[in-house]
Amino acid sequence: MKNIKILSLCIALFSAANVQSQELSYGYYNYIMNRFNMNPAFAGNNGSVSAMLNTKTYAAGFSDAPRNTMFGLHAPISNSQGIGGRIISDKRGAFELTKYDVAYSYQIRFDENSDLRFGVSAGAVRRMLNSGSIQNDEFLDQADPTLASGFYDETNFIAGIGLVYDYNDFQFGLSAPSLVVGGEALSEHIVATASYKYQINTSDFSVSPIVIYQNLPVIDNRYDILVKGEYKEKIWAQVGYQSTNNLNFGIGFDLGPFGIGYSYEMNNSEFSDISANCNEIIVRINFLPAKQAERNETLKTLDDYAAKFDAMLNDENNTYDKSSVFSEIQKIRIELSNLKKANDKKAAKAISKRLTVIENQIIELEKKYNK
Repeated sequence: MKNIKILSLCIALFSAANVQSQELSYGYYNYIMNRFNMNPAFAGNNGSVSAMLNTKTYAAGFSDAPRNTMFGLHAPISNSQGIGGRIISDKRGAFELTKYDVAYSYQIRFDENSDLRFGVSAGAVRRMLNSGSIQNDEFLDQADPTLASGFYDETNFIAGIGLVYDYNDFQFGLSAPSLVVGGEALSEHIVATASYKYQINTSDFSVSPIVIYQNLPVIDNRYDILVKGEYKEKIWAQVGYQSTNNLNFGIGFDLGPFGIGYSYEMNNSEFSDISANCNEIIVRINFLPAKQAERNETLKTLDDYAAKFDAMLNDENNTYDKSSVFSEIQKIRIELSNLKKANDKKAAKAISKRLTVIENQIIELEKKYNK
């Protein structure tokens, strides 16, 4: 029995010591509920300051099971730029990895319906062997230099790139999250994502099919096929299949500035006899910048006017008289005048589509009530 334990430990140490650093760099990404973790172009793309804590435990049921924890923060710094930062800790038995990096994104808007966002990230990654975490280490040769403190402890520069293209409700992403690691050859780890949000007519429900494909060095490439359903963008549920033969189930809530999600990964491969599942949790807090909050309030005001004018245009029961209609028109003209005086180009660009709709509604209302 002792010989078996010694042999198992030696094989584990030998295999891990010979794993290329690229392999260690891609395995710790949690991405099912946290795409910022694999593509720096997502930094600041939701228009708010976002803080998130994301943790995933692999091979649940094992003592010292592999665990990944990520804390990230990203925010817009202008209408076209975003920044972010991440700290990632990955522990797999005696092997530990820590990554610190910052991200920057830049957006090019083609029109009201499409834009392209580029992102870069750079930081440091530290890999080390914590010999104190090796179980049954009394069976090992304590004179082995591999077990000496600092034998396997290195810190390298790491950098990645990415892009995200949005067209209406379609989104495509492409990234190399660990393109450069120290003086090694460029990493072959490439991640491609595609999703489409389909809003079900006359309902508060939407359905989004999502595909994630990863080109991985050394081991087989991997893909995920997911379907996510949302209700009023506040409650969501997700189910997916992974090419590792695993099934993924998720549920979450987005309640204003606070959001939480849970994902359960059911292991259906040969490994299922040893460990049946993985568990992932993400907690997210969003803070709107003052300018963005003011812009959102303006958008809400314009949406309210558009809905009111639409009701007036479709009124066949003479609910509205001429004086009340022109009073509302005068109010919105004052709002528009104040907006122009503010000379806020960013706000004007963001609400230009609503302004066009309202201006056309005013023309139709004047024709209808001046007859």
